Amino acid sequence: MSDSTTGDFLKKLSSLKNDFKVYVPSLKKEVVAKPITLKQQKDIITTTVNGVLGALQFTETLNNVIIDNVDGDKFFAFDRVPIILSLRCHSLGDKVKAENDEVVSLDVSLEKVKSPIKFKLTDTVNIDTIKIDLRIPTLVEENQIIKKCILEIDKLKSESLSDAMGLIYIFELIKHIDSVTVDEQTVIFNDLKVVDRVKIVEQLPLELYEKITTFLLEVSEFDKSMLSVEESTITLDASFFDATPAT
Repeated sequence: MSDSTTGDFLKKLSSLKNDFKVYVPSLKKEVVAKPITLKQQKDIITTTVNGVLGALQFTETLNNVIIDNVDGDKFFAFDRVPIILSLRCHSLGDKVKAENDEVVSLDVSLEKVKSPIKFKLTDTVNIDTIKIDLRIPTLVEENQIIKKCILEIDKLKSESLSDAMGLIYIFELIKHIDSVTVDEQTVIFNDLKVVDRVKIVEQLPLELYEKITTFLLEVSEFDKSMLSVEESTITLDASFFDATPAT
């Protein structure tokens, strides 16, 4: 098959109408989406062989799937789980195996997706003269931080796992910080290099970490609720995208 013929055939494949609707919590409405492709499934599954980096690459890959497959240009981190559940359901079926080996239906989780969110997208925490404005990042902003974290962990090479986990923790905080103010001076994190953001976060008082973590936990609880089906819990990892029928 010639290159031109292959190109024409790929265009024909891309033009096939198999779109469906997914609900996006941040938009409070349904939007058009495309099914997960075999290549995207392969990209997701291959993250399992990369240890600590694999967890970061898994999140980055899921974000890219959403950005590429769902109509829209601004999705937030808390949109990830609801959208991925819907994409998986429409691409590979609604039946999945939960942590207790029970086979459950994603339809149950998708019923929860339209429930109003109960957390704030932004917040402010402070101690003494330090004020931190927090935000839930978009998927694009999150991926920018993840890419940098992957590069930093890769530099560690044979260093201990604890060093890598420490970096992941710092970068998780950075993702959620919009600005830091000390007295009357404010720095906007999006205006700074990631390395400079790390330096600032590492100098913050420990008491502030606890307040930031509280903000993060609210979103984490939302994700957990989406992955809970009656007495079962769905694990969102590479096995979630296994095409083998759940039995």
